[in-house]
Amino acid sequence: MNLVRDRNVWGVVLGRALTDPIWWFYVFWLPEYLSDARGFSLKRIALFAWMPFIAADLGNFTGGLISGYCIRRGLSVIRARTWVCAFSCLPILAGIPAVSVHNVYTALALICFALWGYASWSTMGLTLPSDLFPQDVVATVTGLSGLAAGLMGAAFTFAVGALVDRYSYAPAFLVAGMMPLFATACIFLLIRLPIHTLKA
Repeated sequence: MNLVRDRNVWGVVLGRALTDPIWWFYVFWLPEYLSDARGFSLKRIALFAWMPFIAADLGNFTGGLISGYCIRRGLSVIRARTWVCAFSCLPILAGIPAVSVHNVYTALALICFALWGYASWSTMGLTLPSDLFPQDVVATVTGLSGLAAGLMGAAFTFAVGALVDRYSYAPAFLVAGMMPLFATACIFLLIRLPIHTLKA
């Protein structure tokens, strides 16, 4: 199987490469942001910075539950996954205004909402390889998407540092909010039902 020529591979790889950096952005930069831009002490960071990641845990369950519900209602597995990705983009956009709202707790609530959406999207993205490919190549496709996501995550983390040094956190939050839109466009444009699924 020539994976390089398979559009489904590129859909999965690009989708994950354009969404995983969001997770690393919040993991690496949220404490720094709360300290630098919001004046949080280490104690306040410890009290509040865990909340968005609990929201992400809930997003993992939400994405799975919604896609499962859609499948039970007759929607195909791939359509269910991709439409959950599409709807999950909406809460991720909440991260964009988080940087500009005056109230810090409103900002945290928006970031929680954004990470909830990210985790819902990510759950679908991680499931797509097993939905789309034969068992003997699932691990390879997952590994390729993980490699792409790691490289993009490292590049974005570096870029955020440059943006913050030169401008502010606002461009980084804007890019993090917009990336899932491009990721979702990639999966809608590239992913098609595989032949072995159509014959089943």
